[in-house]
Amino acid sequence: MKTNLMRGIGTALVAAGLLGGCAGTGPQDGRVAGATLATGVKNFLLSPVMIVSGIAQGIAFLPYTVGTGLSELNKGLLQANAVPLDDSYKATFGVGIDDKRVDPQSGEIRGQQGVYGYYKPEAIFEANRSLRRLLVQQGMPEREARNYVLTGNYKYAFSRNQILLAIVYRPKGEQPFRVQAKQTGIATTFKPDQRGWYEPYSKDLDDGPLDEVVDWVAMDYKLLRQDKVVATLMVLSVESIKSGKRSPDYWQAEAAWMNGDTDVVLQQSRTRGKPATSA
Repeated sequence: MKTNLMRGIGTALVAAGLLGGCAGTGPQDGRVAGATLATGVKNFLLSPVMIVSGIAQGIAFLPYTVGTGLSELNKGLLQANAVPLDDSYKATFGVGIDDKRVDPQSGEIRGQQGVYGYYKPEAIFEANRSLRRLLVQQGMPEREARNYVLTGNYKYAFSRNQILLAIVYRPKGEQPFRVQAKQTGIATTFKPDQRGWYEPYSKDLDDGPLDEVVDWVAMDYKLLRQDKVVATLMVLSVESIKSGKRSPDYWQAEAAWMNGDTDVVLQQSRTRGKPATSA
């Protein structure tokens, strides 16, 4: 067992060294490092040790999982006593990972019509329904599950193919709230059937507290076109919620994002999500 553990740690150190070499000190190097993370770390193979530590890092760990096959990733999650990918696939896509339509390596579902990562407004609504189903399946009362919202900042999804995602705890649940809308700056009342309801706000117009950010990730928007990535996002989101995680650093990151400093935020997300290289 000790030999296998050390082998896993050694693999992690080598992979981490390769990743570290992607980052430089100049602006151009920073953009390259950000792009490497955003498109997913395709050649980054995770050991069981790294999957365990990655779960603790939260949804920022998501891009590191891209290069790991469905079966291997699921085995690592099971070893870590995390939500199985099979549960997530059923909650998100209505099929289990053993279904003959599911590719055991890529996790893609044959014949599945793509919703996520295709600039379809209904995607955020469906994602939240899937997250709620998975939370309830894991034993959370539905009333409590409605207090957790998967939010997305799409400001640069079209122009830069970058998205900022956050899981928030919203004590008011599905009640309407009135805020200064981020995209327009206009005082607006948002309801659950409106896209703006699925953006995080720290306070409402009356300066009352609204959202607590559980976890967040900045990433390549088109990565969400991969079924395995979406299912893994749901798993990591539930694990962050279960652990009671809070991420107050999100608000500073979002301010930088809104100002156009997306590469800085991508690099911060990369650092947050990097799995530990030792046990």
